[in-house]
Amino acid sequence: MKSLQIPERIREKFLSEILSMYAEGELSASRASRMLGIPRAEFYRLLAETDTQLPKKLNESIKREIERLVSEVK
Repeated sequence: MKSLQIPERIREKFLSEILSMYAEGELSASRASRMLGIPRAEFYRLLAETDTQLPKKLNESIKREIERLVSEVK
C-alpha cells in the first residue's frame, strides 16, 4: 500500500491546533504527544521551541506547589 502524502500546510495547521488545544487545557501533554506521534519529551521540547503557553490550570497548580514549598522552608 502506498503511503499517504500530507501537504505541509495541513501538517502545520494540525500541529497548531494540537498546541492550541493543549494550551487551552483541552488536551493533556500525553494525549497531544500521542496525536502527534512523538514521545512526550519531544512534545515538551516542541512547546518550548514554539513558546506555547502552559494550560492555566497547570500554571496555577505549579504556583500553589511553589507557595507551599516556600512556606515549609520558612
